[in-house]
Amino acid sequence: MFVMNSIGQNICLLISIAFFVIGGGISLSRLRWEKSWSRIAAKACLYFGVSFAIAVLIWHSISRRNWLLLDDNFAALVWLAVVLVFFVLYVQRRKPLGGLDWFIMPIVVLLLIGAAATGLANPSTYNVHGLVSWMHLLTSYGGAAAFAVAAAAGTMYLIANYRLRHKVALAGPNLGSLERLEHLTLSAVTLGFALLTIGAVTGFMKMKFEHRSAPAAKVILSLGVWIVYALVLHSPINPSFRGRRAAVLSIIGFVLMIGTIVAVVLMPSG
Repeated sequence: MFVMNSIGQNICLLISIAFFVIGGGISLSRLRWEKSWSRIAAKACLYFGVSFAIAVLIWHSISRRNWLLLDDNFAALVWLAVVLVFFVLYVQRRKPLGGLDWFIMPIVVLLLIGAAATGLANPSTYNVHGLVSWMHLLTSYGGAAAFAVAAAAGTMYLIANYRLRHKVALAGPNLGSLERLEHLTLSAVTLGFALLTIGAVTGFMKMKFEHRSAPAAKVILSLGVWIVYALVLHSPINPSFRGRRAAVLSIIGFVLMIGTIVAVVLMPSG
């Protein structure tokens, strides 16, 4: 059942975006002004932002009378943003990693802006039927979330590595050790690669069952992502791909993944 998003849902989503932008700005300000209230304010904005995003998902589901969060591209983008925010909250609560939100929150904001754009237009529903279709969507979007984490960790690795090599000291929270950032990158890539592989296999199965083919853009981008992250996974046994090269490849792979998501959103029926 298709129901166009209400003005209230779009306003609620814009409020969520505003909280994430404000929280990100406060967090970045700690590079120059480390205030006692800034960390608390940034975290509060994070909680308010994710609360409004979840409210949008609930409101959207009620209006459509459908609680399947991956049934259309609007809900899928908001859901992916919420997953990334919960990852940041989990890491910062269990074993804080300074500056992680600087790199994850821009991705969250872009996802929500994309959702807002599709919400103002006509959100496209996915043709989701059966276990194979659901496995394809869950593993594809789950892999995208894991690769976003890998790209953030890879970016942090490059910055921390630059600081060490050039002995540059910046204000603000410590980004963490190179070993921890490399471990986080490889762990996220391992999870994302497994999910992406399952998503690709189930995607081909879905096409075979429905007797249709996928647009060339989706196939080429997905194959590029798979190859790039396959190289990153071999970094532990290939010293030439460890460290900075693995970090760079994780970022390149995520850029290709963003292209794949754009292709999925624009061509959901393919």
